[in-house]
Amino acid sequence: MKSNLIALALILSASAQSPDVSIFEQSRNGLRAEEKRIAKQAEKLFEDGKLLGLEATGELIKSPAAAKLELPAAHQTALTPTQIATRAKASGYRVGWAYLCNNCDNWHINLAGGYALTTDGVLGTCAHVIKMDNKKMRKGGLIAVDHSGKVFPVTSILANDNKIDGALIKIDAKTTPLPLNDQVSPGDSAFCLSRPLKQGQYFSQGMVNRFYWDSDQRGDDPNSIKALGALKLNVSTRWAPGSSGSAVLDTFGNVIGHVATISTMGNGGSRKDNDKGRTLITLHSATPARAMMALARLPEDSD
Repeated sequence: MKSNLIALALILSASAQSPDVSIFEQSRNGLRAEEKRIAKQAEKLFEDGKLLGLEATGELIKSPAAAKLELPAAHQTALTPTQIATRAKASGYRVGWAYLCNNCDNWHINLAGGYALTTDGVLGTCAHVIKMDNKKMRKGGLIAVDHSGKVFPVTSILANDNKIDGALIKIDAKTTPLPLNDQVSPGDSAFCLSRPLKQGQYFSQGMVNRFYWDSDQRGDDPNSIKALGALKLNVSTRWAPGSSGSAVLDTFGNVIGHVATISTMGNGGSRKDNDKGRTLITLHSATPARAMMALARLPEDSD
């Protein structure tokens, strides 16, 4: 009987996880060690003069260095959810700030999500992810971290729009791009790999709920930058703070949007009108791919 139990335990443990599936180190010490590794790399980049710096980054946030981009065509071959997760991991980045604060000499990191859009290092993310907090930082710069933990300095900002909540940034690296796809409808599958509330390698599957306008101040052209700043996408895929800027993917591994906000609502239809704090629905809102396509076309549109 004992030998049978041991054999059963071995079978269960062998079938519980594929041998090539990575296990995220979610322990407190593991998270601290990861942050220290990233901070150490960022400090070295700063010492070597490779971080763009606060002043130069601030200027680019206000006036991006627009560049014409060659975006890949949308994939047409359906993938399994496991394949989509693998593709999201290979093309996903953690994007944000590495900095020295006003109170100590330790390097801090504040990262969210991003994703590769071209083979030469153009990444998409949220505008609010790259927003600068001048009161908190005295030195530092924007960085991107790949799935292996390697840190890259952000060398330029190509587009930035707060209403769209989208930005295009550049790193000097060969990257595996994810195509943008705006041909999606409610009911289509949606996937997201992100780090909600520091929970690493969290992969979620849901569906497209709806597209909606969140403002009536958008002009007559529904495809203009002004109008697309009011176009949003709801999906049932799960995320939380820390997920911002992470790609939302379709069944083919194309980006249909990126994580922008999360909000809870009560009886009144808004957070202010919650029924004694009771949440009736949680809305996950994304910046749609169509808006990011428009950002990528800005140099062409300005000709």
